[in-house]
Amino acid sequence: MDSFYTNSTVVPNNTTALSTGFDLECRDNPAGFVFWFVMETLTAILGLPANVTVLWILLRKKTAISSSEVFIMNLAVMDTLICLNAPLDIYNYYFQKNTIAYSVTMFINNLNVIGGPLFLCCICVERYMAVVHPVTYLGLKSLTYRVLCSAVAWAIIFPFSFYLSITAFEFPTYVVSGVISAFFIFMVFCNISILRVLRKSAPGRDEIHPMKKKALHMVFTILMIVLFSYFPVVAIFPFKSYFNPMIFQCYIIAVCYSFFIPRSCIEALLYLSNVGALSCVQFPCNGVCCVALSPSP
Repeated sequence: MDSFYTNSTVVPNNTTALSTGFDLECRDNPAGFVFWFVMETLTAILGLPANVTVLWILLRKKTAISSSEVFIMNLAVMDTLICLNAPLDIYNYYFQKNTIAYSVTMFINNLNVIGGPLFLCCICVERYMAVVHPVTYLGLKSLTYRVLCSAVAWAIIFPFSFYLSITAFEFPTYVVSGVISAFFIFMVFCNISILRVLRKSAPGRDEIHPMKKKALHMVFTILMIVLFSYFPVVAIFPFKSYFNPMIFQCYIIAVCYSFFIPRSCIEALLYLSNVGALSCVQFPCNGVCCVALSPSP
C-alpha cells in the first residue's frame, strides 16, 4: 500500500478510509493491525463453515422459509463474503500491497459496518411487531415484504460501503458512530417494549407464551451482539482528543474496529445452535472438543 503515500504526513481526503490514518503512521507500530488480522483469521475459520452451513440448511428446507429467516439468509450471504475476503485482505496488506485489491477488500469489510446492524435491526423490528403489534404483524407477514426490505437494505449497504471505502477517515467515523448509535437505541427500545408487553400479558410468570419468550430472547441476544461488536467504536471516539494521534489510530481505533469482525461468525453459530444443527460432543481422551454439524436442522 505504499502507493497511497506521498510523504511522512497524513494526506487528507485520500482514497480510502483506513489507509489515510492507519497505514502511513502505523507501519512501524503494527500491533493494532496484528490484532485486526488475528480476529479476521479466527472469524474466517469459524465463520465460513458456519455461514455456509446456515445457507445450506435454509436452501434445502422442504418447507417455506419463514419470514425471519429471510433476514438471516441475507446475513449469511454477506458474512460468507466477508469471511472469504479475509485471506485476500491479509495477503494484500503484508505482501502484494495492491491499490485495487486494497479498495476491494476495504469495500467488502465495510459491508459489515452498516450491513450487520441493519439486518439485525430488521430482525428486531419483526420480533417487536410480532409481540407488540400482533394484528398489524399478521397483515404484514408475507415473504414479499421481507424480500422488499432486504432489497432496500442492500440498496443502502452498497453505496454506504463504497462511500466509506473512498472517503477520508474522520467524517466516516462520525457517520458510523451515529448510525450504530441509532440502531443500538432502537434495539433497546424494542427490548423494553417487548418486555413491557410480556409483563402485562399474563399475571403469572409461567403463563407467558413460549413464542413471546423466544422473541424477547432473540432481540436481547441481537442487542448483546451489537453491544459487543459495534459499541467500542461508538464509545471511544468522543475521547479521541485525549489520546496521542498515533496511539489512537494505530492501536485504539484499530482494535475497536476489530470487534466488528467476529459478528460474522457469532450470528451463524447462534442460528445453528437454535435449530439444533450445532452440538458439542463429550471431550475425548485427548481433550479436544469436537463440533458436529448435523445434516438437517
